[in-house]
Amino acid sequence: MILLEMEIDAATIQVNVYLLIVLVGLILVLVGYSLWMGKRNTQKLIDEHINIDPISGYGNFARFVDDAEIMLKYKDVNYVVGVIDISNFKAINDYYGRNQGDRILKSVADRIHDIIMPDGIFTRMFADRFVFMINFLDINSLKYIIETYLEDIEFEIEELREVIKINCNCGMYIIEDYGEDVNMMIDKAAIASKLSKKSISKMVTILDNNINYDIARKQKLTYKMSKALNNHEFVPYIQPKVSFRDGHIVGGEALVRWMSPEDGMIAPNDFIPLFEQNGFVNKVDFYMLERICAMIKKRSEWGRYTVPISVNQSRMHVYDTVYINKLINTFDKYGINKNNIVFELTESAFTENTDDMIDLIRRMSKLGYNISMDDFGCGYSSLNMLNLLPISELKLDKQFLDDESEKSRYIIKSIVNLAHGLGIKIVCEGVETAEQVEFLTNIGCDIAQGYYYAKPMPMNEFEKLLDGDVCLLR
Repeated sequence: MILLEMEIDAATIQVNVYLLIVLVGLILVLVGYSLWMGKRNTQKLIDEHINIDPISGYGNFARFVDDAEIMLKYKDVNYVVGVIDISNFKAINDYYGRNQGDRILKSVADRIHDIIMPDGIFTRMFADRFVFMINFLDINSLKYIIETYLEDIEFEIEELREVIKINCNCGMYIIEDYGEDVNMMIDKAAIASKLSKKSISKMVTILDNNINYDIARKQKLTYKMSKALNNHEFVPYIQPKVSFRDGHIVGGEALVRWMSPEDGMIAPNDFIPLFEQNGFVNKVDFYMLERICAMIKKRSEWGRYTVPISVNQSRMHVYDTVYINKLINTFDKYGINKNNIVFELTESAFTENTDDMIDLIRRMSKLGYNISMDDFGCGYSSLNMLNLLPISELKLDKQFLDDESEKSRYIIKSIVNLAHGLGIKIVCEGVETAEQVEFLTNIGCDIAQGYYYAKPMPMNEFEKLLDGDVCLLR
């Protein structure tokens, strides 16, 4: 009996231990599951935080790029990338405050969501710029829909009981190369958006083949420019400046030409504006200055005749805080007289960042550098600039000479008299006919420059003219 009771107790204990083990195991499973779910939810919250734009509440740019790359795998669908900017958002943000600005961004994001979803994706890229990608059947229909949705956005500021109209501009790029980098697609759409912003009548602009070609050309030139400078592909051409009095060469203007081994001669109008945008023009300007200084130094050392050479300087130099020091170092390097170089700046350069430019020109003049105002008469502040700036030479804009009216002739004569009264030499550009030469000679113009006398030529050919002491009178 006792033995039986002991066996029952042992069995009971064994069952209880087993149940305890099962219970503990179940508890551990539940605890583990809870921890796993908590970790999963935490990770989900982290992922959502990482992939959500805090202002708009929609997916952020990183998520947009990932989603766009997935969409572009379906190459049987037509896609367009678009950029939407809010006009004058900075002014709105500054005036109404950041909180109201963020609410406006959220409101615009909601409107874009209504346009794009569920057939596309969008995000706030930064500040007031939104980007989207959407498939389409007819691009003009999509353009109409976007214009309709964007043209009547209004935002109510309840605290001020004020309703303001939000103006947007949009640029779109139709995707052709599905393997192209998404950021490059956005850049192209952004260019179209910028064009739309400049247009009064267009709220939405679609990037066409001409604009696309221009982008590709600029990218190609940008890629090649540094290598071209190192390989001396930028070549000085010099156009003689001729005295009206006796026809002898009294100066020259150095004009840059890009001699590309692959593309031949690239015209300045094709690369100078681009270089001014990306800042590379400063390097090209100093490269040209050094080439001219080297030529003048060589001729001086050999005892040959030299004349002042004009070199063009971009308005971008006004932003270079060490520009003057660079000039000083360059002249010290070659040991040439400052009167051998004339720095030409276009009239438009004097009307942009006026105070800084005036300060720069005055500092240059005090150091003995000669300044010429190019394209005089094509701007709006010419007479005022003559009063403020210590310039030694004035180059009359070609448009006055091309206009053969009596009024234009009277303006030219008045400018010549005004310049002489201020002790400034007058150079007339674009001289092409004997009649023009006769007129300019009779009114006392000092120097001529134009095809009537000579076209821009390689530096060695210009030197041959100087060595021959050629008279270019006809």
